[in-house]
Amino acid sequence: MNNLNDIKIIFSFIKRKKARFAGTVAIVAVLTFSLLAGGLILFSLKNGIRCLGERMGADLMIVPLDYEGSAEGILIKGEPSYFYLEREVADELSKADIEGIDRISAQFYLTSSNQGCCDIPVQFIGIDEASDFTVNPWIREMYGAHAGLLDDNQIIVGSDIDIPENGEIRFFEKHFKVSAQLEETGTGLDQAVFANMKTIQVLFDAAKNKGFTFPDGINPDKGISSIMIRVKYGYEPSQVKHDIRSKLDGLQVIETRSMTNSIESGLGGFKVLLYLLLSMLLILTVIILDVTFALSINERKDRYDVMKMVGATDKQIRKLILKETLIISFIGSVLGVSLVSIVLFPFKTFISSSVSIPFLIPNPETLVFLFIIAGVIGILAGPVSGRFAVRRIG
Repeated sequence: MNNLNDIKIIFSFIKRKKARFAGTVAIVAVLTFSLLAGGLILFSLKNGIRCLGERMGADLMIVPLDYEGSAEGILIKGEPSYFYLEREVADELSKADIEGIDRISAQFYLTSSNQGCCDIPVQFIGIDEASDFTVNPWIREMYGAHAGLLDDNQIIVGSDIDIPENGEIRFFEKHFKVSAQLEETGTGLDQAVFANMKTIQVLFDAAKNKGFTFPDGINPDKGISSIMIRVKYGYEPSQVKHDIRSKLDGLQVIETRSMTNSIESGLGGFKVLLYLLLSMLLILTVIILDVTFALSINERKDRYDVMKMVGATDKQIRKLILKETLIISFIGSVLGVSLVSIVLFPFKTFISSSVSIPFLIPNPETLVFLFIIAGVIGILAGPVSGRFAVRRIG
Protein backbone atom coordinates (compact mmCIF):
# COMPACT_ATOMS: atom_id res chain seq x y z
CA MET A 1 0.00 0.00 0.00
CA ASN A 2 1.36 3.44 -0.95
CA ASN A 3 0.29 6.93 0.13
CA LEU A 4 -1.75 7.54 -3.03
CA ASN A 5 -3.72 4.34 -2.61
CA ASP A 6 -4.21 5.13 1.09
CA ILE A 7 -5.71 8.53 0.26
CA LYS A 8 -8.06 6.95 -2.30
CA ILE A 9 -9.22 4.38 0.23
CA ILE A 10 -9.66 7.06 2.94
CA PHE A 11 -11.79 9.27 0.72
CA SER A 12 -13.88 6.30 -0.32
CA PHE A 13 -14.56 5.68 3.39
CA ILE A 14 -15.42 9.35 3.89
CA LYS A 15 -17.89 9.39 0.99
CA ARG A 16 -19.82 6.51 2.55
CA LYS A 17 -20.26 8.40 5.83
CA LYS A 18 -20.38 12.08 4.87
CA ALA A 19 -22.45 13.13 7.88
CA ARG A 20 -20.04 11.50 10.32
CA PHE A 21 -17.10 13.08 8.51
CA ALA A 22 -18.72 16.54 8.69
CA GLY A 23 -19.51 16.10 12.37
CA THR A 24 -15.96 14.99 13.21
CA VAL A 25 -14.48 17.90 11.29
CA ALA A 26 -16.83 20.27 13.13
CA ILE A 27 -15.68 18.91 16.50
CA VAL A 28 -12.02 19.59 15.67
CA ALA A 29 -12.94 23.00 14.23
CA VAL A 30 -14.72 23.98 17.46
CA LEU A 31 -11.70 22.87 19.49
CA THR A 32 -9.24 24.84 17.34
CA PHE A 33 -11.50 27.88 17.22
CA SER A 34 -11.94 27.90 21.00
CA LEU A 35 -8.23 27.42 21.73
CA LEU A 36 -7.16 30.15 19.30
CA ALA A 37 -9.93 32.59 20.23
CA GLY A 38 -9.26 32.07 23.95
CA GLY A 39 -5.53 32.58 23.49
CA LEU A 40 -6.07 35.70 21.40
CA ILE A 41 -8.47 37.19 23.94
CA LEU A 42 -6.07 36.57 26.84
CA PHE A 43 -3.06 37.96 24.98
CA SER A 44 -5.07 40.94 23.69
CA LEU A 45 -6.28 41.85 27.18
CA LYS A 46 -2.77 41.50 28.58
CA ASN A 47 -1.40 43.55 25.68
CA GLY A 48 -4.02 46.26 26.19
CA ILE A 49 -3.29 46.56 29.92
CA ARG A 50 0.45 46.80 29.24
CA CYS A 51 -0.11 49.45 26.57
CA LEU A 52 -2.38 51.43 28.92
CA GLY A 53 0.41 51.58 31.50
CA GLU A 54 2.92 52.70 28.88
CA ARG A 55 0.67 55.32 27.29
CA MET A 56 -0.47 56.91 30.53
CA GLY A 57 2.96 58.45 30.97
CA ALA A 58 1.99 59.80 34.40
CA ASP A 59 2.18 58.21 37.84
CA LEU A 60 -0.58 60.33 39.36
CA MET A 61 -3.65 62.05 37.97
CA ILE A 62 -5.59 64.78 39.75
CA VAL A 63 -9.26 65.32 38.90
CA PRO A 64 -12.21 66.90 40.75
CA LEU A 65 -13.52 64.99 43.74
CA ASP A 66 -15.72 61.98 42.87
CA TYR A 67 -14.71 62.01 39.20
CA GLU A 68 -12.34 59.04 39.29
CA GLY A 69 -14.84 56.90 37.40
CA SER A 70 -15.19 59.50 34.64
CA ALA A 71 -11.41 59.74 34.29
CA GLU A 72 -11.10 55.96 33.99
CA GLY A 73 -13.96 55.98 31.47
CA ILE A 74 -12.04 58.39 29.22
CA LEU A 75 -8.75 56.50 29.39
CA ILE A 76 -9.94 52.91 29.47
CA LYS A 77 -13.45 52.62 28.02
CA GLY A 78 -13.48 55.52 25.57
CA GLU A 79 -16.52 57.12 27.22
CA PRO A 80 -16.46 60.86 26.44
CA SER A 81 -16.76 63.03 29.53
CA TYR A 82 -15.73 66.39 30.91
CA PHE A 83 -15.13 67.90 34.33
CA TYR A 84 -13.26 70.98 35.45
CA LEU A 85 -10.99 72.49 38.07
CA GLU A 86 -9.84 76.07 38.40
CA ARG A 87 -6.43 76.62 36.84
CA GLU A 88 -5.22 77.99 40.17
CA VAL A 89 -5.14 74.41 41.47
CA ALA A 90 -2.18 73.66 39.20
CA ASP A 91 -0.45 76.83 40.39
CA GLU A 92 -1.06 75.89 44.03
CA LEU A 93 0.37 72.43 43.39
CA SER A 94 3.50 73.90 41.86
CA LYS A 95 3.95 76.32 44.77
CA ALA A 96 3.35 73.59 47.37
CA ASP A 97 6.86 72.29 46.66
CA ILE A 98 5.90 68.70 47.34
CA GLU A 99 8.93 66.45 47.49
CA GLY A 100 8.84 63.67 44.93
CA ILE A 101 7.06 65.52 42.12
CA ASP A 102 9.17 65.59 38.98
CA ARG A 103 6.87 67.14 36.35
CA ILE A 104 3.35 68.58 36.18
CA SER A 105 1.15 69.13 33.14
CA ALA A 106 -2.49 70.21 32.89
CA GLN A 107 -5.05 68.92 30.41
CA PHE A 108 -8.47 70.23 29.32
CA TYR A 109 -11.30 67.87 28.32
CA LEU A 110 -14.14 68.57 25.95
CA THR A 111 -16.67 66.22 24.40
CA SER A 112 -18.63 66.29 21.18
CA SER A 113 -21.90 64.75 20.08
CA ASN A 114 -22.90 63.56 16.63
CA GLN A 115 -26.33 65.14 16.89
CA GLY A 116 -26.36 68.04 14.50
CA CYS A 117 -22.99 69.53 15.32
CA CYS A 118 -20.26 67.00 14.59
CA ASP A 119 -19.38 64.12 12.35
CA ILE A 120 -18.54 61.72 15.19
CA PRO A 121 -18.71 61.67 19.02
CA VAL A 122 -15.20 61.94 20.44
CA GLN A 123 -13.21 62.97 23.47
CA PHE A 124 -11.10 66.09 23.00
CA ILE A 125 -7.94 66.35 25.10
CA GLY A 126 -6.21 69.69 25.15
CA ILE A 127 -2.55 69.52 26.12
CA ASP A 128 -0.02 72.14 27.07
CA GLU A 129 2.84 71.44 24.67
CA ALA A 130 5.36 73.29 26.81
CA SER A 131 4.88 71.02 29.83
CA ASP A 132 3.30 67.87 28.38
CA PHE A 133 5.10 64.58 29.02
CA THR A 134 2.24 62.15 28.28
CA VAL A 135 1.20 62.70 24.65
CA ASN A 136 4.29 64.30 23.08
CA PRO A 137 6.56 61.27 23.70
CA TRP A 138 3.90 59.10 22.10
CA ILE A 139 3.84 61.39 19.04
CA ARG A 140 7.64 61.45 18.82
CA GLU A 141 7.71 57.66 18.94
CA MET A 142 5.71 57.53 15.72
CA TYR A 143 6.77 60.68 13.87
CA GLY A 144 10.16 61.59 15.30
CA ALA A 145 10.57 65.35 15.24
CA HIS A 146 6.90 66.36 15.36
CA ALA A 147 7.18 70.12 14.93
CA GLY A 148 3.96 71.52 13.51
CA LEU A 149 1.77 68.49 14.20
CA LEU A 150 -0.08 70.36 16.95
CA ASP A 151 -0.17 73.80 15.40
CA ASP A 152 -3.28 75.95 15.78
CA ASN A 153 -6.42 74.44 14.17
CA GLN A 154 -4.63 71.14 13.71
CA ILE A 155 -5.50 67.94 15.54
CA ILE A 156 -4.01 64.50 16.14
CA VAL A 157 -6.50 61.64 16.27
CA GLY A 158 -6.62 58.15 17.75
CA SER A 159 -6.55 55.00 15.66
CA ASP A 160 -10.33 54.37 15.76
CA ILE A 161 -11.25 57.71 14.21
CA ASP A 162 -11.86 57.61 10.46
CA ILE A 163 -10.16 60.39 8.53
CA PRO A 164 -11.97 61.72 5.42
CA GLU A 165 -10.08 61.81 2.14
CA ASN A 166 -9.55 65.56 2.38
CA GLY A 167 -7.85 65.12 5.77
CA GLU A 168 -10.30 67.35 7.62
CA ILE A 169 -12.88 66.56 10.30
CA ARG A 170 -15.83 68.78 11.19
CA PHE A 171 -16.64 69.55 14.82
CA PHE A 172 -19.25 72.13 15.86
CA GLU A 173 -19.51 73.34 12.24
CA LYS A 174 -15.78 74.05 12.07
CA HIS A 175 -13.21 72.07 10.12
CA PHE A 176 -9.86 70.99 11.56
CA LYS A 177 -6.87 69.56 9.71
CA VAL A 178 -5.72 66.11 10.86
CA SER A 179 -1.94 66.29 11.02
CA ALA A 180 -1.30 62.77 12.36
CA GLN A 181 -2.98 59.57 13.51
CA LEU A 182 -1.62 57.61 16.45
CA GLU A 183 -1.15 53.85 16.57
CA GLU A 184 -3.69 51.58 18.20
CA THR A 185 -3.55 51.15 21.97
CA GLY A 186 -6.71 49.18 22.71
CA THR A 187 -7.74 51.90 25.20
CA GLY A 188 -10.14 54.83 25.24
CA LEU A 189 -7.37 56.97 23.80
CA ASP A 190 -8.05 55.37 20.41
CA GLN A 191 -11.26 57.45 20.26
CA ALA A 192 -9.62 60.69 21.41
CA VAL A 193 -8.63 63.87 19.59
CA PHE A 194 -5.55 65.76 20.81
CA ALA A 195 -5.03 69.47 20.27
CA ASN A 196 -3.13 72.38 21.75
CA MET A 197 -4.85 74.79 24.10
CA LYS A 198 -5.51 77.42 21.43
CA THR A 199 -7.32 74.88 19.25
CA ILE A 200 -9.26 73.65 22.28
CA GLN A 201 -10.32 77.27 22.91
CA VAL A 202 -11.67 77.43 19.34
CA LEU A 203 -13.58 74.20 19.91
CA PHE A 204 -14.83 75.44 23.28
CA ASP A 205 -16.18 78.68 21.79
CA ALA A 206 -17.79 76.81 18.91
CA ALA A 207 -19.44 74.39 21.35
CA LYS A 208 -20.90 77.27 23.34
CA ASN A 209 -22.24 78.79 20.14
CA LYS A 210 -23.96 75.48 19.40
CA GLY A 211 -25.72 75.56 22.77
CA PHE A 212 -23.38 73.52 24.96
CA THR A 213 -23.34 74.78 28.55
CA PHE A 214 -20.34 74.92 30.87
CA PRO A 215 -19.79 75.97 34.50
CA ASP A 216 -19.50 79.73 34.99
CA GLY A 217 -15.98 81.06 34.61
CA ILE A 218 -14.65 77.87 33.01
CA ASN A 219 -12.75 78.00 29.73
CA PRO A 220 -9.33 76.74 28.59
CA ASP A 221 -7.73 79.98 29.86
CA LYS A 222 -9.16 79.76 33.38
CA GLY A 223 -9.93 76.08 33.86
CA ILE A 224 -8.40 72.64 33.49
CA SER A 225 -9.76 69.10 33.70
CA SER A 226 -6.86 67.12 35.08
CA ILE A 227 -3.29 67.45 36.27
CA MET A 228 -0.86 64.75 35.21
CA ILE A 229 2.07 64.17 37.57
CA ARG A 230 5.31 62.29 37.06
CA VAL A 231 6.97 61.13 40.27
CA LYS A 232 10.73 61.36 40.69
CA TYR A 233 12.75 58.18 40.51
CA GLY A 234 13.07 56.58 43.92
CA TYR A 235 9.79 57.98 45.26
CA GLU A 236 6.60 55.98 45.71
CA PRO A 237 3.47 57.42 44.04
CA SER A 238 1.44 56.46 47.11
CA GLN A 239 3.56 58.68 49.35
CA VAL A 240 3.43 61.60 46.92
CA LYS A 241 -0.33 61.09 46.71
CA HIS A 242 -0.57 61.32 50.52
CA ASP A 243 1.51 64.51 50.56
CA ILE A 244 -0.70 66.14 47.90
CA ARG A 245 -3.84 65.33 49.86
CA SER A 246 -2.34 66.79 53.03
CA LYS A 247 -1.74 70.14 51.32
CA LEU A 248 -4.62 70.41 48.83
CA ASP A 249 -8.25 69.66 49.70
CA GLY A 250 -11.21 68.74 47.52
CA LEU A 251 -9.25 66.80 44.91
CA GLN A 252 -9.27 63.20 43.71
CA VAL A 253 -5.71 61.94 43.38
CA ILE A 254 -5.54 58.76 41.29
CA GLU A 255 -2.61 56.40 41.08
CA THR A 256 -2.55 55.40 37.42
CA ARG A 257 -0.88 52.14 38.42
CA SER A 258 -3.99 51.28 40.42
CA MET A 259 -6.06 51.39 37.22
CA THR A 260 -4.03 48.62 35.59
CA ASN A 261 -3.71 46.70 38.86
CA SER A 262 -7.48 46.69 39.40
CA ILE A 263 -8.07 45.50 35.83
CA GLU A 264 -5.48 42.73 36.17
CA SER A 265 -6.92 41.55 39.48
CA GLY A 266 -10.40 41.53 38.00
CA LEU A 267 -9.16 39.39 35.10
CA GLY A 268 -7.61 36.80 37.43
CA GLY A 269 -10.83 34.84 37.90
CA PHE A 270 -11.68 35.14 34.21
CA LYS A 271 -8.31 33.67 33.21
CA VAL A 272 -8.67 30.71 35.55
CA LEU A 273 -12.20 30.03 34.27
CA LEU A 274 -11.08 30.28 30.63
CA TYR A 275 -8.13 27.92 31.19
CA LEU A 276 -10.44 25.45 32.93
CA LEU A 277 -13.03 25.56 30.15
CA LEU A 278 -10.41 25.13 27.41
CA SER A 279 -8.83 22.19 29.25
CA MET A 280 -12.24 20.54 29.67
CA LEU A 281 -13.00 21.18 25.99
CA LEU A 282 -9.72 19.56 24.95
CA ILE A 283 -10.37 16.46 27.08
CA LEU A 284 -13.98 16.23 25.92
CA THR A 285 -12.91 16.54 22.27
CA VAL A 286 -10.41 13.70 22.59
CA ILE A 287 -13.04 11.50 24.25
CA ILE A 288 -15.66 12.24 21.58
CA LEU A 289 -13.19 11.66 18.75
CA ASP A 290 -12.04 8.44 20.40
CA VAL A 291 -15.60 7.11 20.52
CA THR A 292 -16.31 8.30 16.96
CA PHE A 293 -13.21 6.64 15.51
CA ALA A 294 -13.87 3.45 17.50
CA LEU A 295 -17.36 3.21 16.01
CA SER A 296 -15.97 3.84 12.56
CA ILE A 297 -13.34 1.12 12.94
CA ASN A 298 -15.90 -1.37 14.21
CA GLU A 299 -18.14 -0.70 11.21
CA ARG A 300 -15.24 -1.28 8.81
CA LYS A 301 -13.95 -4.55 10.25
CA ASP A 302 -15.16 -6.50 7.25
CA ARG A 303 -13.36 -4.14 4.87
CA TYR A 304 -10.17 -4.36 6.90
CA ASP A 305 -10.45 -8.18 6.78
CA VAL A 306 -10.70 -8.02 3.01
CA MET A 307 -7.62 -5.77 2.89
CA LYS A 308 -5.71 -8.31 4.99
CA MET A 309 -6.78 -11.11 2.64
CA VAL A 310 -5.19 -9.26 -0.29
CA GLY A 311 -1.92 -8.74 1.56
CA ALA A 312 -2.29 -5.72 3.89
CA THR A 313 -0.63 -6.09 7.29
CA ASP A 314 -2.01 -4.98 10.66
CA LYS A 315 0.62 -2.24 10.76
CA GLN A 316 -0.47 -0.90 7.35
CA ILE A 317 -4.12 -0.87 8.43
CA ARG A 318 -3.26 1.03 11.64
CA LYS A 319 -1.33 3.57 9.58
CA LEU A 320 -4.32 3.91 7.25
CA ILE A 321 -6.63 4.64 10.17
CA LEU A 322 -4.23 7.21 11.63
CA LYS A 323 -3.84 8.90 8.24
CA GLU A 324 -7.61 9.24 8.06
CA THR A 325 -7.75 10.83 11.50
CA LEU A 326 -4.92 13.17 10.50
CA ILE A 327 -6.74 14.32 7.35
CA ILE A 328 -9.97 14.91 9.29
CA SER A 329 -8.26 16.85 12.08
CA PHE A 330 -6.21 18.87 9.58
CA ILE A 331 -9.35 19.99 7.72
CA GLY A 332 -11.09 20.81 11.02
CA SER A 333 -8.08 22.71 12.33
CA VAL A 334 -7.81 24.82 9.18
CA LEU A 335 -11.54 25.54 9.36
CA GLY A 336 -11.31 26.59 13.02
CA VAL A 337 -8.37 28.90 12.40
CA SER A 338 -10.14 30.46 9.42
CA LEU A 339 -13.27 31.10 11.48
CA VAL A 340 -11.23 32.99 14.09
CA SER A 341 -9.77 35.19 11.35
CA ILE A 342 -13.25 35.88 9.98
CA VAL A 343 -14.97 36.52 13.32
CA LEU A 344 -12.39 38.06 15.66
CA PHE A 345 -10.30 40.47 13.60
CA PRO A 346 -13.08 42.39 11.80
CA PHE A 347 -14.94 42.90 15.09
CA LYS A 348 -12.02 43.66 17.42
CA THR A 349 -13.22 47.25 17.98
CA PHE A 350 -16.71 46.03 18.88
CA ILE A 351 -15.23 43.41 21.24
CA SER A 352 -13.02 46.03 22.89
CA SER A 353 -15.95 48.37 23.52
CA SER A 354 -18.13 45.51 24.75
CA VAL A 355 -15.69 44.25 27.41
CA SER A 356 -14.82 47.81 28.54
CA ILE A 357 -11.24 46.67 29.09
CA PRO A 358 -8.14 47.64 27.08
CA PHE A 359 -8.09 45.15 24.19
CA LEU A 360 -5.15 45.21 21.78
CA ILE A 361 -4.44 42.47 19.23
CA PRO A 362 -0.87 41.12 19.73
CA ASN A 363 1.97 41.78 17.31
CA PRO A 364 2.38 39.57 14.19
CA GLU A 365 5.02 37.34 15.83
CA THR A 366 2.70 36.50 18.73
CA LEU A 367 -0.21 35.97 16.33
CA VAL A 368 1.81 33.49 14.28
CA PHE A 369 2.80 31.66 17.48
CA LEU A 370 -0.81 31.41 18.67
CA PHE A 371 -2.04 30.24 15.26
CA ILE A 372 0.65 27.55 15.09
CA ILE A 373 -0.01 26.29 18.64
CA ALA A 374 -3.79 26.13 18.19
CA GLY A 375 -3.42 24.55 14.75
CA VAL A 376 -0.95 21.90 15.93
CA ILE A 377 -3.15 20.94 18.90
CA GLY A 378 -6.16 20.66 16.62
CA ILE A 379 -4.25 18.55 14.10
CA LEU A 380 -2.87 16.22 16.78
CA ALA A 381 -6.26 15.73 18.46
CA GLY A 382 -7.37 13.36 15.70
CA PRO A 383 -4.34 11.01 15.57
CA VAL A 384 -4.12 10.88 19.39
CA SER A 385 -7.79 9.91 19.64
CA GLY A 386 -7.44 7.49 16.72
CA ARG A 387 -4.48 5.75 18.37
CA PHE A 388 -6.52 5.27 21.55
CA ALA A 389 -9.34 3.76 19.51
CA VAL A 390 -7.02 1.43 17.57
CA ARG A 391 -5.38 0.16 20.75
CA ARG A 392 -8.70 -0.48 22.49
CA ILE A 393 -10.17 -2.37 19.52
CA GLY A 394 -6.91 -4.15 18.65
